Amino acid sequence: MHDKTETYPKSEVPIPIVPEDISKRFHVSGIVDTRFAGCARLLQSVWRERHGFEMGRHKPKGGKSRKLGSLLDPAVARTGVNFLAPDIAKLVRREVAYREIGALIDERRLWANLLSSQTLTFNLLARAKLDLGLASRLFRQLLPDLMETVDEITFEHSPGRGDPNYLGDYTAFDAFVTGRGANGEPTFVAIEVKYSESMRQPGRSEKERYRELTRAFALHIDPEAPSLLAEPLAQLTAEHVLAAVIRHRMGPEARGAFLTIAPALNRDAWNALDLYRTTLTYEPKGVAFVPATLEAVIAAIRAAGDEASANRLTERYTDFGPVHALIEEWEPFAE
Repeated sequence: MHDKTETYPKSEVPIPIVPEDISKRFHVSGIVDTRFAGCARLLQSVWRERHGFEMGRHKPKGGKSRKLGSLLDPAVARTGVNFLAPDIAKLVRREVAYREIGALIDERRLWANLLSSQTLTFNLLARAKLDLGLASRLFRQLLPDLMETVDEITFEHSPGRGDPNYLGDYTAFDAFVTGRGANGEPTFVAIEVKYSESMRQPGRSEKERYRELTRAFALHIDPEAPSLLAEPLAQLTAEHVLAAVIRHRMGPEARGAFLTIAPALNRDAWNALDLYRTTLTYEPKGVAFVPATLEAVIAAIRAAGDEASANRLTERYTDFGPVHALIEEWEPFAE
């Protein structure tokens, strides 16, 4: 976990720029990616090939359909292999069928896109939803001063989409955890998960309701700062403020955290997270902002007792050894 003074997490092994011929070999070329996203896309294609899953096709606007290594063939995707175990895929089918009204779930991306952060969210937390004992151990690892026992985990959650008593729009959390603290007080963790995203989203400066809430909850040093509602901070501000509204409506004893998860090597995401942290008051009222590396969350899953899931998550999402091996073997002038 990261305290208020920590900056972008450093790695001894930097993320490389993927050479074009390696990208072509694994069918991940021709996509405009950040440096991390390019490596993540390659890693997913390598993972897909390692497991023998047929690749899908991508059709850009105005372009021709072509193979893309970070997509699964539709017939393969329908079997649920984008999820790390059959019980997770089974839970996802139920969650999709019984999703909250207004929940935005792109089913094709969820089942077929290997880079999907929504898929990652299920892979991280589905087992915890199925086993609340595991969930309680996990969140005691992640937030020991907040959560003692977990009562429920909900995916793609918003307490009131379009409700003017909240944000008046469709902002939602990737996951939402409710439970109890050590003294029995109601607690929650609102979760946003990023994998390859750069945190670039449209700003929300035209929404007066947002300004009302940044003023009311005093989460930020300057609640009027234009940067709060511009990229790359707009989504973080919206979700943090929504968490503050939830906590307010739960009552004065309630406590919560806004947990954001991103890979340590995703520099663009962490630059945004660190920038957002500088906008906050030292003790945001009732809702702490807690950025965590994906690696730290996987380590917490391992410590909570689910080593099999931790191993699969590491192989799939954070072990870039296969990418580094391809770079080491690369012969740029070979015939």
